[in-house]
Amino acid sequence: MPFPFKKSWPAWLLWAALLALLVLDWRSSTPHQRFAEPPPLALGNGPAADAGHCSLAPQK
Repeated sequence: MPFPFKKSWPAWLLWAALLALLVLDWRSSTPHQRFAEPPPLALGNGPAADAGHCSLAPQK
């Protein structure tokens, strides 16, 4: 009886390496502070844009 995973060992190796990298990243990263970010629709809050395409508009 042949070994059923003989041809698919590269796929198993790929998934094992991906899982190992995911675990390594999960263990070494700092926790995310989800309340330290501004709300997504904070219209009119904060300083005005001073760079980028918003500041290139002609002044009237």
